[in-house]
Amino acid sequence: MEYTNDEIVKFVDTLENQLIISKKIKFSFDRDWSENFPSKAGIYAIFDKEKLVYVGETANIKERMKEVKRTYNHSFRRKLGKFLFEGSKIVKGKFEETLELRLNDYYLDRILFTYKELNFGRLEVESHLIHRHHSNGLLNSLGKRNRLH
Repeated sequence: MEYTNDEIVKFVDTLENQLIISKKIKFSFDRDWSENFPSKAGIYAIFDKEKLVYVGETANIKERMKEVKRTYNHSFRRKLGKFLFEGSKIVKGKFEETLELRLNDYYLDRILFTYKELNFGRLEVESHLIHRHHSNGLLNSLGKRNRLH
């Protein structure tokens, strides 16, 4: 089955709108915080208050949310830390302890999540959204994986 460019753009626009207007889930370090998310494939969006700052895709949203709180496991946390604490370095997968604690406080105060289940085309949707929002301060990289063809 082939889709036109217009059909693809409409699909991505609809999904993007659903991500943005969905009820935002406030971050928590509680063990069962990840229970807010399904064990399903999909796209997730991370907000700093109301500003979209990161878009990701995963085969299991719930498992990915368990990783988002650890600098070692998630690129968003590393990128946010480097953005907030200019000149900071990561050693053995972590920032120095005082920066990790400040980053934890930032997460608790400002970071929100939304998600949308999506079984196929996750990488393509993620890539479109990254390119669409990158100039607005998105922390995602425009790396090899996110090139539009």
